[in-house]
Amino acid sequence: MLIFVKTNKPVFLYGVWAVLVLLSGCKILPGDRSESIGDEIVIAGERFHTTTKVVLWTDKGGYDAYRGHRHDQQDVGPPRDRPDRLLRFGSLRRNGPAGWKERIQSEGCAPEDLTEVIDTVVVHYDACGSSSRCFHVLHDLRGLSCHFLLDVDGTIYQTLDVKERAWHAGTANDRSIGIEIAHFGAFPDAEDADRHYERSSLGMRLKASSLEGTSAEGAYPYPSRQDLFTGEIHQQNLYQRDFTEAQYVALEKLLVTLCKALPSIRPVVPRSSSGLVESELRDETPGQPVAGIVGHWHVGSHKVDPGPAFDWDRIEAALGDADLSGVNLD
Repeated sequence: MLIFVKTNKPVFLYGVWAVLVLLSGCKILPGDRSESIGDEIVIAGERFHTTTKVVLWTDKGGYDAYRGHRHDQQDVGPPRDRPDRLLRFGSLRRNGPAGWKERIQSEGCAPEDLTEVIDTVVVHYDACGSSSRCFHVLHDLRGLSCHFLLDVDGTIYQTLDVKERAWHAGTANDRSIGIEIAHFGAFPDAEDADRHYERSSLGMRLKASSLEGTSAEGAYPYPSRQDLFTGEIHQQNLYQRDFTEAQYVALEKLLVTLCKALPSIRPVVPRSSSGLVESELRDETPGQPVAGIVGHWHVGSHKVDPGPAFDWDRIEAALGDADLSGVNLD
């Protein structure tokens, strides 16, 4: 099971993306389809509001996983670790029912079609500390991809349409959507977990030097909760600082949007019969599939992200409080 410490956290203020919603003159909720105001994610070519800041791969400053060449070296195509390929994703999910692939190829893909193949969101930490570094490692070096990158300041970067099969979670790629949260990671040694943090008058914060020159430079660097968390994942005891409040707020809105747009995704996290969040690989036997909102460790026996600090209870509570009428709750 996961063991962690809870204390009261200071309340911090962040930039409010909801100003755009107010200026639009009407109430917009996560998952709504309507005119563009710059907070939308793209699902099978259609835009869905999140009510938080989103930068698409087509936007200035966005990260484009469709590009066949590296971003750090414009004259080089393949990633460093995979010189044999240009694509960093699969263009068609392979787990559809009989006739699904042929229908999509002849008629195109709509959001409703994806409910037949997607039932899972996999949450990662990127071990890079910023979305710009994360995209560099995935795209330029490793030849991988992830649908969403979530930066320290809460900015969501979408690198691919959700309809694509991003390469982020091995055997779970066909059925899942991937989210990489900017964070330096979890470690067996407590000192290593604090390597990128320093103490200030307001508490522990990310070092400015660790974010310098990245997309996270200048972000409000305080963890949402000030504790150093510890927990066991895959029988490893790990230490980790929390994610930022801005990341949690944006993640909640992104997950609500995905669950509303694709009601095949159950708004629940993997729990054991005792109610605790599963700390090991989830059983893939019939009747207990990996589905819903899961961590990378639930689909990969050698993975530990998003780590013991991740607040599963908060995420599940936010989904429970949202209006998710029509979503699969069975």
